[in-house]
Amino acid sequence: MKGCAMRVPRRRTSAAPLRELALGLLAAVSLGAVAAAPAAAESSWRLEQPAPPAGSPYKVPLGRPGDLSCWSATRCLLAIEGNAVVARGLYSYDGVEWRQLSTVCGGPADTTRIAWASATEFWVVTTPSLPRSGGGLGLCRFRDGQVIASYSTAPESPDPFRAMTAAACNGPNDCWFAGVGAQDPSGQRVGAYHLRWNGETLTSTYAPQGRGVSDLIFADGRYWETTYVGIQREDRTSRVTLAEEEAFPYLIHTIDGAGFHNELFGGGARVGVPLDGTELLAADAAGGAPWFVGGGASSGPSAPEEGIVPRPPLAARKDGNWYSSVQIDESQFGDQDRFTDVAALPGGGSAWVAVQAFRDRVSTTARARVALLQADGTTSVQRLPAGGAGRGSAARIEFTSADEGWMITNAGWLFHFTDGHAHARDTSPAFSTVIGYRPNEAIAQSIPDLPPVDDSQLFAPPAVEPEPEPGPPVTRTQRIPALMTKISRPRVDKRLRLHLSFTLRRKARVQLQAYHKRKLAARTKLRVLRPGRHTLVLQLSRKKWPDRLRFRTIESRAR
Repeated sequence: MKGCAMRVPRRRTSAAPLRELALGLLAAVSLGAVAAAPAAAESSWRLEQPAPPAGSPYKVPLGRPGDLSCWSATRCLLAIEGNAVVARGLYSYDGVEWRQLSTVCGGPADTTRIAWASATEFWVVTTPSLPRSGGGLGLCRFRDGQVIASYSTAPESPDPFRAMTAAACNGPNDCWFAGVGAQDPSGQRVGAYHLRWNGETLTSTYAPQGRGVSDLIFADGRYWETTYVGIQREDRTSRVTLAEEEAFPYLIHTIDGAGFHNELFGGGARVGVPLDGTELLAADAAGGAPWFVGGGASSGPSAPEEGIVPRPPLAARKDGNWYSSVQIDESQFGDQDRFTDVAALPGGGSAWVAVQAFRDRVSTTARARVALLQADGTTSVQRLPAGGAGRGSAARIEFTSADEGWMITNAGWLFHFTDGHAHARDTSPAFSTVIGYRPNEAIAQSIPDLPPVDDSQLFAPPAVEPEPEPGPPVTRTQRIPALMTKISRPRVDKRLRLHLSFTLRRKARVQLQAYHKRKLAARTKLRVLRPGRHTLVLQLSRKKWPDRLRFRTIESRAR
């Protein structure tokens, strides 16, 4: 995933200078810090975990991370898979501490991604609203401290979402989401699935070269994406559909107004490594040439079962009209190591990378490794923590300047690269409260916002039989206003209770009923309600999730 092209040097956007308000006091270092440093000291890595959740006396890991992205040094987002103690969702950093931002729109670490559209607006690739499911098959749009829209499709839709694993924006009206190699239900559109937001609608398209997309960024006026060899991560058997034959796998593509373009880079020829034995896993740019990183392929026909093609990790940059590999010090890495994430530093002359042995890709006990790469090949590797037990392999890395950055491990432990100087707290309302509501796009159409006009005459007075007299009588009827108005969209809480509000015009008995496959699955008590605003709460069951809701009302006999 990558974000929009504005503001701070960051792995998901192009950069502009950041102005910071420095305080004269040193920020408190978290318990278990790797190393303490005075305000004027050289930057170093230290453990800086969020405060423990309610009920826990100790700081705990957050669970596998999906993505880590910063808009500025005092505005960062972290998507976590969660665990038995920490809720799945989003955390935000305000320059002083990390706090939970959202308990909705989370998802599996393999597919959850973040894309910044502006300083207070961002998208998250997530799971759909219940009863739909599937990692990477939903989107949440956050703006000004709330989820303003939620998107997914039913599996039987004529144009269903496919699993997405990358995202980037170039402002609020231009975002791309990309994922696995697939095809539409008709079989006429085949390739790597892409979804574009133009400010009003989401439109799907299938990129002609069907290799799965591993990362997506916006830089230098266009989108750049990196790919696996296969149709998705660690898929060694599925056939890749190619609209254009390749001499070797084209691992970098660009997207602009003219469409998709293949960039002639395949990892470089290397003795003992097959042409399809290399794949790219991440990209970033910060004011200079983009960086692309990866290593031995774990997908495609040359990847061994349960392993990767042996070769040292790879870093590459664009050099004029060509792409070239950065000549790193390979003696510091093994042939099972890969660079799984990259954070370019301002100017693009150097970058930090997350280093991961393939066997440790989901390890929660390995010691993390990060490396600083220079364009001239100078390589410096560090292990985190410097001593003691491991806290998981390095998963995501993000830098906002050459002196400040973050890394999170597969277990969910956060390390801060800093010289210890303090920031002024970011007090934006968009990140100050926990977001717990998401529109349920899967059932939002079951009940309309307003009831239809009541033309049934159900509550009309009975007709009066006229006395016999010459000529037909004149009959008048009276239209009674609808009993219920202002019916809200249904909302389901964590305990699977459905809340539905409405306004009653007249006294009546009211019951809310839920149907599953045309059978009554749940209902509230038939209650006498007076005119005014009311909310009914209905307990649901996952096994009999409703596909239709209806009201039962009795007005004429209400007491």
